[in-house]
Amino acid sequence: MKQPFRYVIGIVGHPTTPDVAWSAQQLQALQEIGVDTLQLSIAWSSRPAGEVLNLEDLDDAKNRETFNYRVTQARRFGFRTLGHFGLPVGPQQDTTACIMDPAVRQGYARRLRDFIQDFADDVMIYTYDQRAWLCSEYGVCPRCRGVPLHERLVPFLEEMTQAVRSAKAGARLWWEPWELSEGQILMCVEQIRPESFGLIMHHTLAEVYFVNTTDLSFRNVARLAARRGIPFIGEGFFGGSGEDVDPLTHLACPRLVYQQLDAFRAATGVVGIKEYYGFVPDHFSVNVAFFAAYLRSPEAGLAELLKSIAGAYGNAAEAPLLEAWEMTAEALEVFPWNASWALRTIFRSPQGKTWREVPRAHWPTPAWEANRRGFYMVTDNEEQHPWLREDVGLRALLAARRFQQAAKLLTEAEGKATAKREDVGCQRQDVERAASVATRFGEGLLRHRSDVG
Repeated sequence: MKQPFRYVIGIVGHPTTPDVAWSAQQLQALQEIGVDTLQLSIAWSSRPAGEVLNLEDLDDAKNRETFNYRVTQARRFGFRTLGHFGLPVGPQQDTTACIMDPAVRQGYARRLRDFIQDFADDVMIYTYDQRAWLCSEYGVCPRCRGVPLHERLVPFLEEMTQAVRSAKAGARLWWEPWELSEGQILMCVEQIRPESFGLIMHHTLAEVYFVNTTDLSFRNVARLAARRGIPFIGEGFFGGSGEDVDPLTHLACPRLVYQQLDAFRAATGVVGIKEYYGFVPDHFSVNVAFFAAYLRSPEAGLAELLKSIAGAYGNAAEAPLLEAWEMTAEALEVFPWNASWALRTIFRSPQGKTWREVPRAHWPTPAWEANRRGFYMVTDNEEQHPWLREDVGLRALLAARRFQQAAKLLTEAEGKATAKREDVGCQRQDVERAASVATRFGEGLLRHRSDVG
């Protein structure tokens, strides 16, 4: 059957397990699950294991040596390669380098040309996150004050695209519009020249991976990109590891993987998919097996694909496994992810921690000041109403009950499995931890729901 996506982009390792060698064994594991393009670095703000984050990091000879090796390995196994960088980068953390400055534009055009010539097939850039920040039209920059962001950003992106196109035939610049508002993104997509330009975007503008249908913002941008002839790649949760559920690498929820893949496939204009966090072959479990099965047989349907995955554990374990995976999926769906962006760190919380209120998260970016206020319940420091705490607490407890049910079913499956029993044990341990954290979170909020101040 024809592969449902033109691009399937993977990352070797992920931010909490970055020391994954680009060995033949690791790359073959990614190739076997259907990945055809490799991102050359993890590109995370904390720079785990010293990974390259910005183009400036390639001024270091050791980093260039690492990239040369990775490119050689990727080509050996027939992968395309993709660079991932933030630009422009200011002279210090959280400072801007103005894209209206001709020297900044010329400097990055040169760097991108050199990178494509020396290393990759394509390059992906983001312009507003981590160390890359754009001047605000409401700020103090004399060049940018009063000039809407999209009016400045489109010419800059076109100049960067031209640099990439001139470096190598067929090379493409992919742009990920992190932290921009939907209106800004749409205006850029409507105005930019499409030649050699592409878009990569989270499946929700709020970057919530267990809201498992593509949101209207994603579909609006994808549809407009298709109309303008701009290829569009959706970024999602497929590998089992993720910022939202770290350190739970075996939290099996294959139905959610199915819903996300099917939503990407159904969305107008989507030509590829990208795992946002990364793949660690040592952690491969149910979600990765399902991801690979879907890419091989996208028309098979959920029930048939689930049965094929569960069968690998032995016939007697099939029924409790299928029920456990559904309970885990339901737990992740009912968990109150929309309460706060900060909940993506909840499963890393120390044992015994309790909460008096919903943790807060907000940044002064267009996405946060506009659209994400319409998704997240807590984005400011206002006093939290008892009903808000109650709602979040109740949903957390409902999720905890489903995790607990999944744990019981996995215990049963572990005893019945005739193959891959250790993997079932890892699944059980993860849902047990998830149940414990969700219980403490929910009980703490309900206990203090009426606190004032």
